[in-house]
This record gives sequence, C-alpha cells and structure tokens, in this order.
Amino acid sequence: MDELNSLASYLGVSSGKLVLDAKEQIPVLKAGNGLTVRGLVSVAKQLVRQSETQELKGTTAEERAAIDQWLEYRVVQVDRSLQEKDVSTVLRDTNAYLSHHVYFVGYQPTLADIILYLGLYRIFEDLTFMEKQKYVHVCRWFSNMQSLFADKMSKKHIAFQRNKIFSGTGH
Repeated sequence: MDELNSLASYLGVSSGKLVLDAKEQIPVLKAGNGLTVRGLVSVAKQLVRQSETQELKGTTAEERAAIDQWLEYRVVQVDRSLQEKDVSTVLRDTNAYLSHHVYFVGYQPTLADIILYLGLYRIFEDLTFMEKQKYVHVCRWFSNMQSLFADKMSKKHIAFQRNKIFSGTGH
C-alpha cells in the first residue's frame, strides 16, 4: 500500500480510495469513475494511465511486454523472497541482468524500474555493506533509482559506502 501511495505521489496523481483487501491481502483501487482495480501491477498501471508520464509504460510493443515481464517478476519472485536463499537468488539474478543494462527495459526508467525499486527497497534496507559489495550492478542501479525517486517518494536514502569519499569542503 505504501509503495502504491509513493508511486502516486511521484506521478502527481491521487491514489483515490486505495485499500487493502483483508481476505486476499492485495491492494484495491476504487477509481472515481466507478472502476475497481485489484492487485499491485494493475493498480500501478492504472496510476500511470492517470498521469502525464506515459513513457513509463514503454514506447513499443516489445518494451511494454518486457515491462510486464519484470512486473510479474516483482510479484512472483521479489515479493515472495522471504528466506535468505530466496533474497540471494533475486539479487544474483537482477545483478546478472543489470551487468549489461542500465535500466530493466530500454534506455530510460520505466514502471518496471520503479516497481522493482520499491520492492527491492526492503531488501536493501537489511543488507550489510559487505553484502551490497557482492551485487555491484544491482547496487549501481538501485543507487541511480534512489537518486531519481527517493525524495519524491519520501524514501530514506540507503547508504552504499561506509565512508564519504569527498567531504565537499575546500582545499
């Protein structure tokens, strides 16, 4: 729920009547036009439709399909990574993919990047500095996403180094 409220805030749209279905434990958005949307991915896509940032959905059919694939990965793999070995698998897989890509789809951030950033946030909060060093590519990507989205989503910045390299003071 907080993730979707953060996304709505970033997009500059109202999250409307966003509630958590008590039985199924999934987000439900009751839009102003009587439309009811259920599930993380469906609600996120609806929020993007309401915004003026349509490029987040992808510009070609191939990009839209790839975005859908990563959104499914988020729900099926990231959200269900409860044990340490599952978290390691998610980080290893995303690290390998990002070793050759700046973003998950295309050459600019998409909804896939935002939703994966929000999903991986809880994982990165718990990682030690040494653990983060094992996943250099996903950490680079996460740091980039953090610089783009954290402030607008009121997310605390996660540190990736113990010491500041440059203090910013004069010579």
